[in-house]
Amino acid sequence: MPNKLLTLILLNVCIQGMSTAAKCQTRETISDADGNTYSVKVMPDGNQWLTQDLNVRVDSSWCFADDPANCKIYGRLYTYASAAEACGMLGNGWRLSSRKDWEGLSDHYGGASNKSKDGGKTAYKALQTGGESGFNATLGGNRELEGGKYARLNKHGFYWTNTEIDALTAWNFNFGAGGKALHCQDGMEKREGASVRCIRTMAKH
Repeated sequence: MPNKLLTLILLNVCIQGMSTAAKCQTRETISDADGNTYSVKVMPDGNQWLTQDLNVRVDSSWCFADDPANCKIYGRLYTYASAAEACGMLGNGWRLSSRKDWEGLSDHYGGASNKSKDGGKTAYKALQTGGESGFNATLGGNRELEGGKYARLNKHGFYWTNTEIDALTAWNFNFGAGGKALHCQDGMEKREGASVRCIRTMAKH
């Protein structure tokens, strides 16, 4: 009964405190401005991550194939700029994850292909949906520049980082189903659409 009462109190505080821009966060969930609720988890790197793909609507974001049903499964596909904007909308220190963040996380599971002994296979398995990490990465495909074409659903999961290469491109992490491996990749055009995981740096004690 005490646990149920605490849950009700937390929910009540969240509901009363929310505005169109403000979000509600408990230890294990956070809600966005559209009312979507995400599970969050402190991962072995010591940071708090969303364990679901971001799905809040902002300009320059899309459901794969423009089908809302895909947003419910894979979240939205964002440009580089809209990804940073959408994570920032969660407030309270949430931001788009960096290349360093992704490396810190994946290193706990053997590393991405450029750093691992097995070509990123252990990290792929651990970080994919149903893997031991509870991170639940998906294979949400991407939206290409040319004609806004959607591609690679259930074959690749491309995740933006906030780490730029130059004015036009940025680093991404790619879950490749063909080789069942996680790759750190350069050269993704910032106007392409890719999946997003937000992160919040936890205070060090």
